[in-house]
Amino acid sequence: MTGEELRSAVRTVWEEVIGAGVDDDTDFFDAGGTSFAALRIVATLNSRHAIAVPVKVLFEASRFADFTAALDHEPGLARQT
Repeated sequence: MTGEELRSAVRTVWEEVIGAGVDDDTDFFDAGGTSFAALRIVATLNSRHAIAVPVKVLFEASRFADFTAALDHEPGLARQT
């Protein structure tokens, strides 16, 4: 899963967990995300879409556009199994 399909899937999960709309400039932590919520995001992405992303990626790329770019550009992060 790459590109718009990936962005849409990730946006849906972020919006569910944060409880608000998300755009490219949304910073997960500034929008109210917590460490527990970060764990929920990576667990949900893995269970729904087989995206095995380490939680540290969200901590290092907490802005939505940066997070999805990291998933799109890192080999294997967003690869479905």
